[in-house]
Amino acid sequence: MARYPAPVMCTRRRKVTFTPKRYLRKIWQLGNFDVSPDGRFLAYSANKGEQWTVYVKDLRNGREKVLVRSDQSVLNPEFSPDGAWIAVQSDFEGDENFDIYVVPAKGGEPRNLTNNPADEAFPRWSPDGRRIAFLSNRDRDRDNLFVMDVAGGETKKLTDEEDIVNELAWRPDGRSIAFTVGVGNLDWVGLAHLNGEVERLVAFPDSESQLSMDLGRPEPWSPDGRELAFVSNVHDRIDLGAIDLDKRRVRWIVENRWDKSMPVWSPDGKRIAFLENHDGRIQLRTVSSAGGRARAVSPSFGAASRPLWHPDGRGLFYHQSSFVRPPELLLQRGTRRTRLVGHGSERLPRGELAAPKLVWYTSFDGRKIPAWLFVPPKSRARNAAVVDPHGGPEAQVLDEWDVGHQFLVAQGFTVLAPNFRGGTGYGRAWRRLSDKDLGGGDMKDVIAGGRWLIEKGYCPPNRLGIIGVSYGGYAVAHCLEQAPELWAAGVSIAGYFNWFTATTNERGYLQKYDRWKMGHPDTDADLFRRYSPIFYLDRIRAPVLFTGGAHDPRCPVTEARQMVDAMRKMGKTIDYLEFPDEGHWPRKISNQTRLYERAIDWLKRFLSDEG
Repeated sequence: MARYPAPVMCTRRRKVTFTPKRYLRKIWQLGNFDVSPDGRFLAYSANKGEQWTVYVKDLRNGREKVLVRSDQSVLNPEFSPDGAWIAVQSDFEGDENFDIYVVPAKGGEPRNLTNNPADEAFPRWSPDGRRIAFLSNRDRDRDNLFVMDVAGGETKKLTDEEDIVNELAWRPDGRSIAFTVGVGNLDWVGLAHLNGEVERLVAFPDSESQLSMDLGRPEPWSPDGRELAFVSNVHDRIDLGAIDLDKRRVRWIVENRWDKSMPVWSPDGKRIAFLENHDGRIQLRTVSSAGGRARAVSPSFGAASRPLWHPDGRGLFYHQSSFVRPPELLLQRGTRRTRLVGHGSERLPRGELAAPKLVWYTSFDGRKIPAWLFVPPKSRARNAAVVDPHGGPEAQVLDEWDVGHQFLVAQGFTVLAPNFRGGTGYGRAWRRLSDKDLGGGDMKDVIAGGRWLIEKGYCPPNRLGIIGVSYGGYAVAHCLEQAPELWAAGVSIAGYFNWFTATTNERGYLQKYDRWKMGHPDTDADLFRRYSPIFYLDRIRAPVLFTGGAHDPRCPVTEARQMVDAMRKMGKTIDYLEFPDEGHWPRKISNQTRLYERAIDWLKRFLSDEG
């Protein structure tokens, strides 16, 4: 029998202080970083108030400065081998058509190296500092590997793949570059030589192999350039291996039941750092490059990311966060852990946040679905709940900071964040359950999570909402249609809703992914129609808030506009928020604040105490 909290508790909630307007500008958002070759300076991207930029910090005296001041986002810094320059990338209002710039490390005028309307991103300096390799979709919207002379001159295209090149790392001798091809579709690792020759190095049947499978900058080469580390799901779970380039022989360094990512070879060649995923808790570990037992570097709770060895080889830089602690940039030397960049100076109101627990519930076909359950403190309980399906879809809700979850908890909502089938973290077979079924079984997993919340007494039947971003925004529309009686409100952020139009207008690498996962509109029209929410709007009963970014290259804003126009004509209860100066997700804190406030107000309105 379902048990619901006593209604009287809802009338005694304390005033909420953890709100977007008060805290978003005070909690820093951190991105990629790099360290100068002498280990003295740290360059990192962060948003500390309104827009992303790059900061340079002197690790000896703690002083730091802004490298580039711009009203556009500046991201992804990398020092030149002599430490004199920093390469960065910047786009226009989130359109993800980046240009690559080089800036004097001591500060100065940025110089645009690419100045191309296409996307030019992920700059990597050659070991001698004369060239920069990067990824670009300038040729028919296909991401390939290019290299240019920093001093100027012609840009050379090194790969010509119909699929997508998405990772790169210079070999220490500077004569070739390792790269990854694929976006979760039989990915393989190759080697591009500057003379134009391209080799396929690591490719296993019916599986994916990559340099990193994670955020950050791949550093997979042994210092002598003889071996290349990689990760692969050929054994179902993602394992860590290395290939000897002379003998073309693969050896497995770490094999176990957990997914691994981001192998980074130490400067002395003796150890490899990597990330290991234990049910969404990501631990940084190191192992002898010869193999053996791995040892932990980061805490067992939370999530580590973006590992990078100190140039002296005696320490590791990395990000660390958890559900209740925003990200920090740390340096670990032995047992000593030093915080280099914090998450801001504002203390968080711990009494308004919630550390979730990992739960498992049963879906429609008997599968157990893992999910994170956030329960607000009793003094704040609203007697309402929200399901939050993640984006991707090949992603996972990790034990890392997500301010959106905590804003909802502070308002008294119970939140369930399911890791539905087709996501990552649980091996290849789990991920492929959604092949040709995006919008099918995975949506039933999400719906089962909503019903579980009601059955367990976390909310009554008329107080359940759903919110999601990107693929999660797509999931919102699907779930509102497939189980219309279940939901009292929905918030769909930057979603897509029509497979025919989305796969025509989206960025090229996503077209490749969608063709692999779902087929082609000409040959799979029945499947595309079945899984396009735009065709079943009559089933939606709940009021829905949609949002979109005018420059979104992943889920084009025309997708949300289609839904809004059609539902308004049908007399549905809807609202729409569009950002004319943003892409897939708002980067400006002012726009993030508007988005969170509008979403929270919408859920409070339709999941109210009087509901």
